[in-house]
Amino acid sequence: MNGSAELDRYLFDLQGFLVIENVLSSAEVDALNALVDAHVEALPEDWGAVAAENRLGLYNVYRFGMAGGSYPDGPGFLDWGQPFRDLMDHPAVMAVLREQLGQSFRLDRIFGMRMSKGMPNARLHSDYGASQPYADSHPGERYRQPDYQALHGFSVAAFNLTASGPETGGLRVIPGSHHSHYRLPERIRNDEYLDVVVCPKAPAGSVTLFSEATTHGTARWTADHERRTLLYKYCHSNLTWSRTRVTAPEGVDLSPRQQKLLEPPGGAGWFFPNVFSEDSS
Repeated sequence: MNGSAELDRYLFDLQGFLVIENVLSSAEVDALNALVDAHVEALPEDWGAVAAENRLGLYNVYRFGMAGGSYPDGPGFLDWGQPFRDLMDHPAVMAVLREQLGQSFRLDRIFGMRMSKGMPNARLHSDYGASQPYADSHPGERYRQPDYQALHGFSVAAFNLTASGPETGGLRVIPGSHHSHYRLPERIRNDEYLDVVVCPKAPAGSVTLFSEATTHGTARWTADHERRTLLYKYCHSNLTWSRTRVTAPEGVDLSPRQQKLLEPPGGAGWFFPNVFSEDSS
């Protein structure tokens, strides 16, 4: 989608996700793909057997360049070259995050995803709201979220380095699910009822933004080409998903805004700066 700011705001709020095309040029996509090739090994042909031997299963097969979240402190793929660092504060992403997360937010965790033909679905889930794993919600009952729980304070920017969509697989979402007051039914979670699930069309060079309260997952990859997506996960300044963080690469100059995005958690205004202040332009 490449509509007006008014239309994009409406669609993002309505659906819980937004695809913006032509965010990266073909030259930028090529440069990022070349750096991925230089830093990761080819996906194993026996990925099923390799996944069975890993604690996180298939996640440990197709993820790369991880930092923060479920992985240790570090720069992750930010250490692989300037093109990865340039995406941290891409103007198209910052404009949407400013609407959702306000003036003070941080980069919470990062990783890349690759998939080869035949890799299966990853289960639908949401990290916040009625369907998050530790919500005290019950099947079929309206959930009244407590004030102390986060809901829309986390957002993802997924940059596509290869095309994905309904014909190929990749990211799948349930539009509007970030507003749901009901726990995700097991029939949907178990892929028995998929009428409400969509695989957004996202060409190479596009970015898909979505709230982590939006129910999302991965659809089986059916394309001959490899899926490649870079995920940058942001949150409001006083939130954090885990104890680990994305840190700055050593010996690299970051812009003032990029430095602020890597600050530790803190209350907005009190301990965490406005990332859009004049000195961070």
